[in-house]
Amino acid sequence: MRGCICGPDLAVIALKIVKKGEADIDGVTTDNKPRRLGPKRASYIRKVFALRKQDDVRKYVVRREVKKGDKTFYKSPKIQRLVTEKRIRRKQLQKKAKVEGFKKSKELRAKYEKVLSKYIKERKAVAHPEAAPAKEEPKKVEAAAPKKPTGKK
Repeated sequence: MRGCICGPDLAVIALKIVKKGEADIDGVTTDNKPRRLGPKRASYIRKVFALRKQDDVRKYVVRREVKKGDKTFYKSPKIQRLVTEKRIRRKQLQKKAKVEGFKKSKELRAKYEKVLSKYIKERKAVAHPEAAPAKEEPKKVEAAAPKKPTGKK
């Protein structure tokens, strides 16, 4: 606490021990308290405990002991961003549904285009009955003599 000016009106002071002195401070440097809260996100747990991706993160969650009457049990936080088998399966199903949707819409569009082209052909046949048999070649009309240019525009 070197260089610190503390008044008598302060109730709590937040300090951090940087260097341990010659004598132990009772209740501060003599007690070894376990970590109360740990990381909750799966990637942070891996980082803190230096785990590989295939290691089970659930074993390394910081738990706290709770006593209820004569029974003791442990509470632990819910791990966030945990990729489980259930999550992988759900993601595969979502992807499969998406691809099937693309295929189905493509088929429906092709079907619609086919019906539409058929409908358009029928409408043309009804509107222009003489143009319907387009297999016959049109009669050639002899062209008149070309006009001479007059020079005026």
